Amino acid sequence: MKILLSLLVLTLFFFTSTAQSSIELLSDFGIMNNRINEPLLSGSYGFLDTREKNEIISALRKHNGLQIEANNSLNYQNKNGWSLTLSNQIAAYANYSKNLVQLTLLGNSPFKGHKLDLSPLDITAYHYSKLEFGYLLNSKFKSSIAFITGHQMANLELIKGDFYTHQNADYIEYDLNFQSHYTDTSKLWSNPFEINGIGAAFSFSYSDTIPNGSIAFNAKDIGFIAWNEKTKHTMVQSQWKFEGIDVSDFVAFNDSLIQNEFDSIQNIFKSVNQEEYIWRIPPTLEMYIYQKSCSKIFDAYSLTLMHKLGIYTKIRMAFNLHKSVKKHHFTLGYHLGGFERNGFQIAYHLKGKKTHIQLFSKQANSIDPLRNYGLHIGIGIKRVFSKL
Repeated sequence: MKILLSLLVLTLFFFTSTAQSSIELLSDFGIMNNRINEPLLSGSYGFLDTREKNEIISALRKHNGLQIEANNSLNYQNKNGWSLTLSNQIAAYANYSKNLVQLTLLGNSPFKGHKLDLSPLDITAYHYSKLEFGYLLNSKFKSSIAFITGHQMANLELIKGDFYTHQNADYIEYDLNFQSHYTDTSKLWSNPFEINGIGAAFSFSYSDTIPNGSIAFNAKDIGFIAWNEKTKHTMVQSQWKFEGIDVSDFVAFNDSLIQNEFDSIQNIFKSVNQEEYIWRIPPTLEMYIYQKSCSKIFDAYSLTLMHKLGIYTKIRMAFNLHKSVKKHHFTLGYHLGGFERNGFQIAYHLKGKKTHIQLFSKQANSIDPLRNYGLHIGIGIKRVFSKL
């Protein structure tokens, strides 16, 4: 990571001194979910009484999403149309079921005689850095290719998870089928940028003008990371039934009886292999339409459609209104879909002669806690250089 950053800085120093160009630093962080609002989340720490547990459960649906993202990038843009970008991406996405939360919070007693389907449970988390070279093929098409160093990755998919408690509590049983891949975590805290994989990706975009506006299509991060031989692979396909422990002789009863039951469960989860693993990076597809307006209140409006394949269960849509006052540009929008709760988003852009500053948030509902389902904030600083 340090070597890549040094090479990028030297390259940028050379080119910014010879031609009109720009450097932009962009950073954003967000933690968002689609079911639990701010008051409910703030009261969900520590001991939970029955009322608090029921409030959490009532807020959930069969499918529930949690998303964490942290993105940082340093981009150089040359006047001839090519660019060089160093970026680092951290993300985690979880899709989980209401039944799983109910079983965790309430135990199995309230569900005697009922079979609980614990799916869906899908978790994808990753951390990687990339050095990307982009080039403008013509006035409408742009493509890029990136070299990627993978740091950490975890992927878990519950294919089947049925849990049953007999109506008289005579036994409990489950039918489980899941698999997971995750990289070595022995140096996660001491060296978070350790290289555990190497990969590549390409992106392309198309943009064109339309009457009183423009349209653009983007396909990003179409690629893979080959994780090394220390990557762990777990695959569990098992049925287990527990009918209690028959204690007919108290003298013969000892801890080994209980331990044998625990060992039978633990042995199921010990089948872990270490192997190389080719992981497909979740690609992102986008469409953007911008249209000028005849209104005196706002200057233009836009529509954005975004889908992250393999992650989003619904396409994320956002409708935005744009207003400019001299050097100041304001955007107010409303979004729905994706991993987030429907809500407002805002952006502010100060466009000076040499310096541009932008602030933005995909979660602008903080004013009303009941409608606030997450936190997101981003900042960008761009510096334009002129030819000497």
